[in-house]
Amino acid sequence: MAAKFPYAKSFLASLETAGKQASTIEQYELTLADFFNYEQHFNETFAKDQLLADLTENDIQAYLDMLREQRQFKISTLNKCLSNLNGYFSYLFSHRIITTLPTFTIKGQPLTNMQQTTSWPEQLAAWLTIDDLHPYTRLFLLLTTKGYTATEMLTPGFYQQLNTITFTASEQTFLVKLHAYLQPLQTRSGSSDLFLKQRHRGTDPHITLAALHKYLAGDSQRLGVPLKPVALRQDFILWFLNQHRTTEPTEIIQQLRLDETSLEYYQNLLRQRDLRILKATKVD
Repeated sequence: MAAKFPYAKSFLASLETAGKQASTIEQYELTLADFFNYEQHFNETFAKDQLLADLTENDIQAYLDMLREQRQFKISTLNKCLSNLNGYFSYLFSHRIITTLPTFTIKGQPLTNMQQTTSWPEQLAAWLTIDDLHPYTRLFLLLTTKGYTATEMLTPGFYQQLNTITFTASEQTFLVKLHAYLQPLQTRSGSSDLFLKQRHRGTDPHITLAALHKYLAGDSQRLGVPLKPVALRQDFILWFLNQHRTTEPTEIIQQLRLDETSLEYYQNLLRQRDLRILKATKVD
């Protein structure tokens, strides 16, 4: 289909580069084409000049309310539309096409009797640009999407792993900022590691897992998203498996740095989640 929304070509190309399935990309197109068609007809401010900067949180919420009340969309479908909109606006925000994120405070509706797995990795590119978030929080989230655990990240000498990881352009931009932040800490401590104490007391310059939890807890309030290492890792793995349902298990094991037993465990969790969503959809 011919996409009818701003920056469609570059956004859809980014989805392909990220390995999205063709059906997923088509859903993005349908959602965004419908959203902008709605805004052109029912949002006088946007329709006048068609400036992305004129779209606000209230406009996004009004569109979602219309889907729920007039089209009677199920909760699961509404949440998917919101996820698609958030992915699009996060892309614009991360590329500095817009300066505010209109979906930032809008939360999906909870599904009946289930704990919904989040799609936080889709927001990572935007989160990496938020300087109000501590560098350690952003680094932790980034490394989580590369398959590493918090314990591994905090291990002395882990910094050498950076040379073996492939980073996107936006991730590399963040790493440049991170290096500037770490340089005085590394010089003072004599360590090249990544998670270092801001105030060096004692003989060990590295922060502890408990200290990392404190950084994450502080930024959790800023983002309005729970930032717990174990849950974030599980959410990432389930999100990745959902995006790569046809990928060979050997390739997934290598990318996620899992063994076969762990992969089977997470695949079973994904199947359970799929069944809960299916049941909730039938109930809505």
